[in-house]
Amino acid sequence: MHYLTNSHVPVLLDKIIEIIQISFRPAINLVIFDGTFGGGGYTSRFLNLGWQVFACDLDPLVKNYLPGDKSGRFHFEQVDFADYILTFPDNFFDVIVLDLGFSSNQLAYSQRGFSYFNSEEILDLRYNTKTGLSAWEKIRSLPSSRDLQKILYAYSGETLSARLADPLYNLAKNYPNLTVGQVVGELVKFIPKKFIRHKPAIFSRVWQALRIWVNDEFGSLERFLSQAPAKLKPQGLLMIVCFHSLEDKMVTKFMRNLAQPKEIDEFGNKKRFFQLLTSKAITPDQTEISQNSRSRSAGLRVLQKLA
Repeated sequence: MHYLTNSHVPVLLDKIIEIIQISFRPAINLVIFDGTFGGGGYTSRFLNLGWQVFACDLDPLVKNYLPGDKSGRFHFEQVDFADYILTFPDNFFDVIVLDLGFSSNQLAYSQRGFSYFNSEEILDLRYNTKTGLSAWEKIRSLPSSRDLQKILYAYSGETLSARLADPLYNLAKNYPNLTVGQVVGELVKFIPKKFIRHKPAIFSRVWQALRIWVNDEFGSLERFLSQAPAKLKPQGLLMIVCFHSLEDKMVTKFMRNLAQPKEIDEFGNKKRFFQLLTSKAITPDQTEISQNSRSRSAGLRVLQKLA
């Protein structure tokens, strides 16, 4: 039984289905890896099409949205996608999908401070609170605010990182169980007046940087990318939806490198083992953006395994 309303809207799902159905004719009995289950939007559609789905998510919150599938075609593990993909043999999946966006359900129900509007919540930001340190604990464990400044800038590009790092560091040092409201109330004092109208975007970037750092999101993505191509069958698809430039650069560089011809013998003969199906990211159309404004920053990139 689901106790929480599912407010998450899957992004670019119709386009993903379209590409899969064009690539596999007929698109029957496909085996899919959904590495970011979230609200289950992708998985539900895949199951409705008769495909087998192996899904995972590190956040225990998603168990509220697991489908009541009785066909035996759905499999779920609460684990990081980089760890889950390792458990499968090579040439196992027809399609591997990641939606690297943040779930609306996590903002609404997590109680972990994922939204800077939830002032009473502790600044935790972990997907799985049973592992690692919370955000405020990790901040206070840093040697100096200079280290925090580097983290904020590296994971968000926020130009005010130098101004905001010191007060945030001091808060974490002085207030155990630091709340979202305490952080927002303090940091707003250090935003110059000429930038105050950009406060929502500034806080969004700060929260993004802390969340990526706390959960080692880039480390997980790097580990996943190094393993996922081998898990695809020939003609299989690696499909990744990114929402900000930092992760998109990682994914794009990786896919373009794999799509380059590789030297395979002593005579210099070369062969492609992968093909990049998206010369540029596929983005939502205006209809989808009007129905789901959070989709406007999404971009889909697709790599196909040739052999």
